[in-house]
Amino acid sequence: GLSIIMPFCYPAIVVAALLLAQQALAGPLQLVTEEYPPFNYRNPASGKIEGVSVDLVAALLARVDQPYTLRLLPWQRAISLAEKQPDTCVFSMSRTPEREVHYSWVGPLVHNDWAFFARRSDPQKPATLAEARAYRIGSYQGDAIVDYLRERDFIVDVAVSDERNPPKLLAGHIDLWATGRLIGEYLLRQKNIGGIEPVLTFHHTDMYLACNRDLPPARLERLNEALRRLEKDGVVDGIYKRYGYSR
Repeated sequence: GLSIIMPFCYPAIVVAALLLAQQALAGPLQLVTEEYPPFNYRNPASGKIEGVSVDLVAALLARVDQPYTLRLLPWQRAISLAEKQPDTCVFSMSRTPEREVHYSWVGPLVHNDWAFFARRSDPQKPATLAEARAYRIGSYQGDAIVDYLRERDFIVDVAVSDERNPPKLLAGHIDLWATGRLIGEYLLRQKNIGGIEPVLTFHHTDMYLACNRDLPPARLERLNEALRRLEKDGVVDGIYKRYGYSR
C-alpha cells in the first residue's frame, strides 16, 4: 500500500527538489568578453556582439539549457570580473601557467596562432623567434603574448588596444606587431590598411572559456562534455566556416 511506497519514493522526490532548487539558485551565467575579432567583437553595423567564439559559446550554453548574459568590456576588467565574481566567465582566454589557478577552464574553444606582422617594404624580416628579439615589438595591455615575450627577454611596447598597433607599425614606432594571426588579418581588412603582412608564426595556443573558480565541478564537467559533443557533431567546424575560416 501507500505506506510501503512512500519510504522509497520520498527521498527521490527530495533529491529532485533539491536539484531543481540548486539550478534555480545558480541562475544565468554572467559572460564577459572583449573586442578581439574574429573571435569576439561588436558588429559595427548591427551593434550586436558576435564572432566565432561568441557563436560557439551560445551553441554550448544552448546545448545544456544554461541561460546567460553577455557584455563586452575592456580586457583587464573582463578577466578581473571572472576571477572575482561568482557565476562569471570570460572568453576567449589563452590558458597560461600564470592564469591556471585563477579560473576553471572550459575548452579549448578555439585555436589561435600568434604571429609577427611587419611592413611589407621592410628589407629584413625575422625568420625565427630568436631573431625577432632584436626588433622593437608592439602588443597590447592584458594580452598573454606580452607575458610570453617578456619571459623570453623581449622588450614589448604595450598599447592600450590592439587597434593602435598597425598605425604604430606603419609610422615606424615599432618594427614588429605581435598578435593573433587571424586577429591581425581581420583588423587590417576592417581598417582597410595595406602594406602590412604576417612574417612569422611563433606560437600556437588554444583559447578557452575561463570561469570563476567557485563554479561547481559538476557544472564545469557538464559544460566540457557538451563542448566535446559539439565538436563531434561538426557544430564547431560549421561555425568556423560561417565566418570564412577553416580549421
